Amino acid sequence: MTTNENVEVSVNKGMLFKFNFNNKLITYDCSPVSGKEVVMVDGEVVSESKNYKVSTSHEFVLDGQAAKIYLSLKGFTKNVTVCEFFVAGELINAYQLTYGTKGNIPLMAKFITLTVAAMVGWFYAAQVIDTWLAIAIVLIPSVAIMFKFEQPNWTCEDLLKSE
Repeated sequence: MTTNENVEVSVNKGMLFKFNFNNKLITYDCSPVSGKEVVMVDGEVVSESKNYKVSTSHEFVLDGQAAKIYLSLKGFTKNVTVCEFFVAGELINAYQLTYGTKGNIPLMAKFITLTVAAMVGWFYAAQVIDTWLAIAIVLIPSVAIMFKFEQPNWTCEDLLKSE
């Protein structure tokens, strides 16, 4: 899913950020699944690492100057991601990605889920079903309803455009 012309986000492929500086294209590609991170300048790899931390930084040389890309997850639920690009200590550009969902679960679906959970609780308390079966019976429909009615949504904000 492309959020704007310089930022792409995908569950499978991760995040791709594009920056321009002195007619050079700098790309930062990172995957939260594999942990792989790659920084390229005009298609040439200048920094590469594997990382599962909530913040990361890549330092490299660009036109004889020190450059840095810094990525950090912010917020209590880590649903905000900020990617900043610096050259010679000066912030050149920054993007903020915010994760949310579109759509609401209908009231009837919530009621059905609650009813099923109450019935499972009663059967579990009566020792008719075991723990793992109770968890599966409640979890599977709950997740299915969530995926059916709530679609993941990323919004991207260019933090320097407002200046």
